Amino acid sequence: MILRLHKLNPPIDSKNHWRIFLVWNLLLFYSSSYTYSQCPVDGLPYATGEKLDYVIYYNLKKLWVPAGKVRFEVQDSLYKGVQCFHFNGLGKTFKEYDWIFRVRDQYQSWASQEHLSPQRFIRNAQEGSSKLYYDYEFNQSDNEVYFRKSRKAIKQDTIDNTECSFDLMTLVYYARTLDFSTVKIMDTIPLTIILDGQKYNTYIRYTGRGTATSRNGSRYKVIKFRPLLIEGTIFKSGEDMEVSVSDDKNRIPIYVEASILIGKVKVYIEKMNGIKYPIESRIKKP
Repeated sequence: MILRLHKLNPPIDSKNHWRIFLVWNLLLFYSSSYTYSQCPVDGLPYATGEKLDYVIYYNLKKLWVPAGKVRFEVQDSLYKGVQCFHFNGLGKTFKEYDWIFRVRDQYQSWASQEHLSPQRFIRNAQEGSSKLYYDYEFNQSDNEVYFRKSRKAIKQDTIDNTECSFDLMTLVYYARTLDFSTVKIMDTIPLTIILDGQKYNTYIRYTGRGTATSRNGSRYKVIKFRPLLIEGTIFKSGEDMEVSVSDDKNRIPIYVEASILIGKVKVYIEKMNGIKYPIESRIKKP
């Protein structure tokens, strides 16, 4: 977990593994006004077939080296009779850096296309010598979430769901639907997330507009945000991470920069396919 979150229940697990690659969890986390309502979804900035690829750079002895990659995909899926988006996030370190910290992560979510309400979420993470597996079923009618912590587990635990709570991947894509037309600098929005068998309250802060550069050198007009980071992981406490997303209808994460306990990381978008709207934020070369 990479956010400093207010826990609504006592923690089930509190391991503090070094997770260099979990920066990708925040690639799409951003928000608008402190008075903004979480739930309504008025138009989607993405469509089935969208695919975003990123490269993560790590500061190694004053050199920036490519250490890993991330892919986000959106597909159609029918889950228990509900027409859903299947959000799929894949991340891994490059083989030449596996000796430092090997990562092979997959995050999957099924969310209704009508309301983006979560239906199922699977987290399958292999980080260093640690393995983590969670499988969540969202019972929206009974306002409960059932989860198990291994593929073979028979027993399920239960979390009381709350209105407008999300799993990680659905929250990532929900955040892209927010309206920025009345945003004020330093405004925040409260968000509720269910992850690692817990329910958390958190927020993300809007910090303004500017420009950012992709891995291939293209420049974009962007909206910038600072998520609140958790203590005890690779990240320092506070808001020492900035996320830049395209300032157009697509809200594509372009660039992320963060300080960590052992240096710094940067994340650049490398490829984007299946984009729903024209990329009007791209700055044309003179």
